[in-house]
Amino acid sequence: MSRHSDREPVLIAGAGIAGLCTALGLLRAGVPVRVLEQAAELREVGAAVSLAPNATRALDSLGVGEALREASNWPQRAAMKHYRTGEEMSAYAMGAEMERRWVSPYLQILRADLHTVLVDELRRLDPAALQLGARVLGLKQDGDSVSVETAAGAFSGGCLLGADGVRSAVRAALYDDGAPTFTGYVAWRGVVPVESLRNPDFTPDTAVFLGPHRTLLRYRVRGQSAVNVVAFARVDGWAEEGWSLPADPAELRANFAGWHAEAEDMIEGLCRSGAFKWGLFGRAALPRWQQGRVSLIGDAAHPMLPFLGQGAAMAIEDGVLVARALELALQKGLGVEAGLACYERQRYPRACNTVLRSDAHGLRIHQHFVDAPEGTPVPRDDFVEFDFDAATTPLDI
Repeated sequence: MSRHSDREPVLIAGAGIAGLCTALGLLRAGVPVRVLEQAAELREVGAAVSLAPNATRALDSLGVGEALREASNWPQRAAMKHYRTGEEMSAYAMGAEMERRWVSPYLQILRADLHTVLVDELRRLDPAALQLGARVLGLKQDGDSVSVETAAGAFSGGCLLGADGVRSAVRAALYDDGAPTFTGYVAWRGVVPVESLRNPDFTPDTAVFLGPHRTLLRYRVRGQSAVNVVAFARVDGWAEEGWSLPADPAELRANFAGWHAEAEDMIEGLCRSGAFKWGLFGRAALPRWQQGRVSLIGDAAHPMLPFLGQGAAMAIEDGVLVARALELALQKGLGVEAGLACYERQRYPRACNTVLRSDAHGLRIHQHFVDAPEGTPVPRDDFVEFDFDAATTPLDI
């Protein structure tokens, strides 16, 4: 019997990356959890994610490092390329060099494969922890507990963590701050079989093509068998119903007409593979995340544009840190509210700063061929996020 088995479970709304990482951290500490997922079945959407050393370091602390490495690609080199000529304008080593510098590797993995690793470990630790079909309908709290009304019934726990994404029902219940707003970017995403490309031997294994108000990212996943392709464009508005819809091949081709043959090969691959067009939505920063026994994590707290490749990493860090903070508070007899406050003190500055850095980097690269004369050095990320260790950073409680 775990040392915290006599306590009410921690309720977690959402079985995405942030919610699952939180659940794993708490279960490994002997804290019971109940993960409330609105979907009737687990089907992770999206193409692939990059896991920088700060993310893999945090995932190692959750006991999934071996399974993660088996499911991931280990990129060796990355380059920024000119959208017309394909010339490398800047490049850097990844692979062994990054692992030597940061101890943990930089990995790339299909989002569905990462999700499978996390769900498998959750079910190994507690087969009953996950409740599907549990869309949050309302919540209330008192001095002793939180109760959540869901489509699958009512649940009670010692605290509630809203890990339910940019359209978070928990955030709406706490702050009622309206719907997310369109950020000015659209993305076409898909996973393209390498065998379907005209040039399957492209190098390096990771690259970003930069053009006026457009970028195209591609990197290999699932060994050498597939490539994750994401094409971004800055646009004036999002007039579509919903936030994701099947891509129109004619629109996608028109947005990247005249690009280098390698980039056009990737665009054609997207058109054939049935890509989706996504509007990228965000929210203004909240002054705080916690209200009593309820707090927010991941995109529910700090949605982030993808231009630093840190969105999944921030969610993973959130999960590790909130689990550590709650465990420490319970050990000290301070209660869950003190744990949630500790988590917010630790996370808020870093998460909000990374959101701003990602916004700024996105503007720089999409304006590069608009504001800068030809030959201007390409802006790049300086990797400052990679140093952080969510598993060992001191907690102030």
